[in-house]
Amino acid sequence: MNKETKPEIIMTDQRRFEKDNLKHQAFLQFCFNSIDYIQNESNVSLTNEDLTRPNAFNLYMKYFADMHKDKNQLGISGVKLHDLLDFNLERIIGIFDQAKIMPHQEQPKIEDYQMFATTEIELERLHIAQDFLEIMGKLQTQVFFSNVYRAPVKRCVYTGHPVVNNSWIKQR
Repeated sequence: MNKETKPEIIMTDQRRFEKDNLKHQAFLQFCFNSIDYIQNESNVSLTNEDLTRPNAFNLYMKYFADMHKDKNQLGISGVKLHDLLDFNLERIIGIFDQAKIMPHQEQPKIEDYQMFATTEIELERLHIAQDFLEIMGKLQTQVFFSNVYRAPVKRCVYTGHPVVNNSWIKQR
């Protein structure tokens, strides 16, 4: 049994993947709306990374001051310049405050939500559990275990359907 074993997927946490995908979409929507508002209000172009980096507001103020050098003959601060130009600084500060607690998020990858059986023992347990599920489906019956942690199958907490018990396969 020294042949190479090819890892097989035990399970994919599709539910958590979809939740994280929704969070990422909300993050992108927030960034798009915020960047669009800032662009329309002050003509300063930012990226998602600019919006969520440390000291993002200071960076924005630097961009803003550089952009309005010709109007700023007295060399006043960016905050006062916002007031003089009648820009809604409170909303811009609110955007940066919200972005501060919302770090830049990467697009979730399905591979990060998958669990694999990699060793020969894990692969053997996976096949036993899959066979057991198949037999239960053919018999159309239920099986109850006294120690659910040592059972090859368990009930899915969301659907109630029997599924492979990844704890039994990984023996954690």
